[in-house]
Amino acid sequence: MLESAFPRRQGGADQLLGMVPYLLGYHPTEALVAIIKRPDRPLPRVVSLPLSEPSTVLLNHLMLQIPEKASGIVLIGYGPAAHRAKIAAVSEVLQLLAPVVGRFLYTDGILTCLTPECTCSAAGGVAVDPRSTRLAAELAMTGRVALPSRQDVHTLVAADPTAQAATEAALDSLDTAVASGPADLASLMVPAPAGDRLTDEQVARLCLALHDQDNLVTAWHRTRGRRRHLELWLDVTRRAPEQHAGAPAALVVWSAWCRGQEALAEAALDRARAVAPDHGFTRIVGYLVDAHLPAHRLRWPLTPRLDAPSSGNHS
Repeated sequence: MLESAFPRRQGGADQLLGMVPYLLGYHPTEALVAIIKRPDRPLPRVVSLPLSEPSTVLLNHLMLQIPEKASGIVLIGYGPAAHRAKIAAVSEVLQLLAPVVGRFLYTDGILTCLTPECTCSAAGGVAVDPRSTRLAAELAMTGRVALPSRQDVHTLVAADPTAQAATEAALDSLDTAVASGPADLASLMVPAPAGDRLTDEQVARLCLALHDQDNLVTAWHRTRGRRRHLELWLDVTRRAPEQHAGAPAALVVWSAWCRGQEALAEAALDRARAVAPDHGFTRIVGYLVDAHLPAHRLRWPLTPRLDAPSSGNHS
């Protein structure tokens, strides 16, 4: 089923595997990856789950991820051959929701098609190096990142002590008596579309502005799944002093979640909870990420209060 899972005009097995890490943000290991294709989107949604989880857990998660307009699903297991039966069982149930156009196992550099009686080029196993593919290079050129592992995603939201010190110095020189309103906050978000990096003073002003709930709601409503917004809040999260990092980290969670980048959303959520565990917006985005709820399952617009009481300890 290799050819139907990935059209010839786009490439073969190497292109399929080369695409996955750049859509996830890291190179998966010991994982079950679902590539969910939609006719109205240029790139598929990619979901990664621990391959060691029971089949029922994998299915409960994956069934939430499949939109009504899904045109096909490709499953790839990254791990030992002992998981072949699990991949097959999961694919049989998912077939009831959307066409499963490919099921594969990638072990020790060999991609094997698991579709019974299939005669595609991967039926007997084919050697693939996903790191050296044309499609991987093209995705990298668009700004996509493929880190060595899921754990390495945390480096994207880690604090930069040197940048934090520069922001702290800028904060000391600001006139805190002049409050920033939603209009000022919106103007600070303008440089992002052009790819410009905020100055230390602008980051400092954002840090102060986001402590105000009205400003945070404005930033939230203006932030969706656009890459430029994700890059903006990642930059601010790394440069914000710890006492100011909670709100921008939570905005990274929201932006990554909207884009379907679950690993990055989880890493940013860890940072947000570490610096501001009781923050209302952190609790809201934490519910979404912890439930593995995809963005297409929610109705828009979202208008919950950010100061809603917590129903549990997420620190």
